[in-house]
Amino acid sequence: MNVLKNLALAVLIAILITYSLGYAASDFLDIRVQLDDSFVEPVTSLAILVAVGVVLVMVGFAVALSVVAAIGLTLFAILGALVFAGLSSIWPILLAAVIIIWALKGKTREDHYR
Repeated sequence: MNVLKNLALAVLIAILITYSLGYAASDFLDIRVQLDDSFVEPVTSLAILVAVGVVLVMVGFAVALSVVAAIGLTLFAILGALVFAGLSSIWPILLAAVIIIWALKGKTREDHYR
């Protein structure tokens, strides 16, 4: 319940800040969106600019995600290559160690001290 209340407050504050800063910026910087021969009213203009901003953020997120995924895939491939190269060069030692451990596993050592 508390999380939803905080989320609702955060959304309302974000809307208020976006609206007020957008209105102030369009008023201060004299930004006007024009469709055909008429100017769009400030609220609609703000909505259009916010929609363009959301699309740009989504495109940026997709690009960043694809770059991070490409870097992750590259690192995974490098790690896999190093593991395979390492195992291919030391597999006889690992095999000998496994055979020795397997051979000595069942034997118990009895020390006789008198």
